[in-house]
Amino acid sequence: MELNKKTKLPSKVRLYWLTKLIFLIACFSLLFSLPFKGSFGKIFGFLIVFPGLPVFLYLLLYYNAFSFVIEENKITINSGVIIKKSRSIPFNAVQNVENVRGILRRMFGLSTVKIWTSSPEQIKVYKGTASHKPDATIELTIEDGEWLKNFILGKK
Repeated sequence: MELNKKTKLPSKVRLYWLTKLIFLIACFSLLFSLPFKGSFGKIFGFLIVFPGLPVFLYLLLYYNAFSFVIEENKITINSGVIIKKSRSIPFNAVQNVENVRGILRRMFGLSTVKIWTSSPEQIKVYKGTASHKPDATIELTIEDGEWLKNFILGKK
């Protein structure tokens, strides 16, 4: 990875997202069309598979719109399909960097880098239950994810 250079997501991310989408659509269509026989089951299965196309197109547009720039003291993340967002996170505000690798991500050689700060925007309270969300999430190769984590934590 290079400093001060606009970086896009690795091409493996597209294939990873497509695989997840196909797997979810296959599971839902199988689960919901099994109880129905004949033409109604086929129509019901189609109604489950059909929304997969817009989701795939959205993921493709999101993939093309996502980029980030690593600078000496901050990372700037640009994203958004309809509403464009740009977020800069100074490294001195970072509290933790986490690499997440599930089974499917490891199969594709990917790692999700989650960047946590002390921002109150991370905490969402709904009906007395709090949930935490990282300030930034980036899908990278395992090597680039480890490099980014070590680079950010080394700047603290």
